[in-house]
Amino acid sequence: MRKDRFLPTVALMLAALFAGGWLVQRAVRGGEARSAREGAVLLDKVMQRVRERYVEPVEEERLWALAMQGLLEQLGDPNTTYLTPERLERLTRTASNSYAGVGLSLDVRGGWVVVAQPRAGGPAERAGLLAGDRLIEVDGRSMKGWTVGEAVEALRGPVGSTVTVVTERAQGTRLRFTLQRADIRLRAVARAMVLDGGVGYLAITTFSDSTESEVTSTVDSLRAAGARSIVLDLRGNPGGLLAQGVRVADLFLANGQRIVTTQGRVAQANASYVDESAERWADLPIVVLVNHGTASAAEIVAGALQDHDRALVVGRPSYGKGSAQAIYPLDNGAALSLTNARWYTPLGRSIEFPRPGEQRLADADTARPVFRTSAGRAVYGGGGIVPDVLAGDSALVPPERRFFAELGEDRPRFEEALRAEAAALIRAGAARDSLFRVQPAWRERIVAVLGRDRLRVDPATIESIGPYLDRALGTEIARQAFGASYAQRRTLRDDIVVQRAAEILRRAKVPRDVFGE
Repeated sequence: MRKDRFLPTVALMLAALFAGGWLVQRAVRGGEARSAREGAVLLDKVMQRVRERYVEPVEEERLWALAMQGLLEQLGDPNTTYLTPERLERLTRTASNSYAGVGLSLDVRGGWVVVAQPRAGGPAERAGLLAGDRLIEVDGRSMKGWTVGEAVEALRGPVGSTVTVVTERAQGTRLRFTLQRADIRLRAVARAMVLDGGVGYLAITTFSDSTESEVTSTVDSLRAAGARSIVLDLRGNPGGLLAQGVRVADLFLANGQRIVTTQGRVAQANASYVDESAERWADLPIVVLVNHGTASAAEIVAGALQDHDRALVVGRPSYGKGSAQAIYPLDNGAALSLTNARWYTPLGRSIEFPRPGEQRLADADTARPVFRTSAGRAVYGGGGIVPDVLAGDSALVPPERRFFAELGEDRPRFEEALRAEAAALIRAGAARDSLFRVQPAWRERIVAVLGRDRLRVDPATIESIGPYLDRALGTEIARQAFGASYAQRRTLRDDIVVQRAAEILRRAKVPRDVFGE
């Protein structure tokens, strides 16, 4: 590099460093607080330098957007964020647990998207689409090789608009359907059934605007079907509407009992939510299941029932989202989601964890603060809801994790092979009733497929996942031969956390008996 070129470059660098250092020094000012006016002037100067002298031009609108996003990111709060109009619409639909589409649950088999199940009452079911139909075209485009995500994107659209799909049914029959998109509402209660011993089971997947009514009707139905106790499965539930969390807790608590309190800097953020109605099922023993995926309103329910000795909590510590957000609409159709309060359980436990800069405590860390219920039971703070009984884990056990890690991108091929072998076994008469047992020879067929299809998995790994292969094959056979409800029942039978809860409940005659562990 020539010397006469080098010196100007150094000069420019020093000038930039000097200017930047001066701005930072003025901003920091030895740690002293700056007035709002001085801060606004400083920001304007920085924006002007970027606008005029940055190496590439930056549009004015993008410049302000970057400044705004930077401000929110530096707060270190993932729940405080700028919601574009599109994100705001998705959030609104999530709260109502609905979407605009044709009502299809999809899967991928043999390189094609297929109908796993049409949603009851939806446009697809009314038009005559059936489970197992292969989707060949959508609006004239071939769907060969598409992912479920790509198919979902193509099938969704504004309510009232239409989409044309071509399907292929058994024996190669092709059918054309023109479907009018509608508002599809998803259920908050995903699964419900009565297990052996009169144990009712229901899984709540979200807290949308219909959760309370769904839980009410579901528990009433389970009782009518013979349930004498309840497993309330909140595992993997990310939460949702605070009001719905309060209302669901209200169903299980006595009139006047506190459910949750919120505390913030402004008066509107401070509130205490108290049960306003008589307990609906006072005689039912209850176990609540949680794990690291249980968050937000789901934690409010678990915490309230645990603090009031109304339910035994089983599983793994919950996520720890103990903050509340307010949505502030903006003039451009977007909105600001701003954390404005913390949540506390009836005993005053904070469930917010970890906060910026903090490390998550171990499941049973002795450093957690201890609280006492009215019955004298110890419950713990320090973030998340710590179960009364630690059991299982929602994550895959190590051999299964290793298996799927070794499969890598070949996982869809394995899952397709599993479905194909299940179908072949059904045709051979393997599943004569829903209580069938997976035979060692059936598992060997899956192992043989792994080798035949050249799926790169270490033999030692395959040897270690025999129980998983049995469960996966048994569930798929049950789904294809007897339907989704039988597959779900079989899945619960293999779920060690559900079975631990059911074992506790089968011994419980009255609600307090669940604490006899």
